[in-house]
Amino acid sequence: MSKPERKTNQTLVNTIGQLKAQSRETGSALWRDVAVRLSKSRSQWAQPNLSRLSRYAPEGATVLVPGKLLGSGDVLGSPTVVAYSFSSGARAKIEQAGGEVMSLEQLMKSNPKGEGVFILG
Repeated sequence: MSKPERKTNQTLVNTIGQLKAQSRETGSALWRDVAVRLSKSRSQWAQPNLSRLSRYAPEGATVLVPGKLLGSGDVLGSPTVVAYSFSSGARAKIEQAGGEVMSLEQLMKSNPKGEGVFILG
C-alpha cells in the first residue's frame, strides 16, 4: 500500500515527481536531493536572502534554491538562479543586475545531469 500524499498543491506534487524521474533517468543525486527537500514541510524549506546568495555562491555557477528566494540584500555579478519560487523583489533585483531567473523544469531541460549546480539552502 502506498503512502498517502501529504502535499495538496498539485503543481508542487508534479514538480517533485519530475525531479525524482529525472534522478532515475540520469543517475544524478542532485534531483533526488531537491525532491526530498521540497517534500518536507514548507516551514522547513530554504528561504535565503539575496545577501546569502552573493556571499556564498561561487562566481559563474548556477545556484539552485530548494524553496523560496527572498529579496533582502544586493546581487553581485550576474548569477543564474533557479528556485521553486522567488519573491517579486528578488526576481527584479536579479534581472536588473543582468542575471537569469529559471524554474526547476527549465534547469532540468537545459542541464539534465545537474552539472555545475550549487545548492543554496
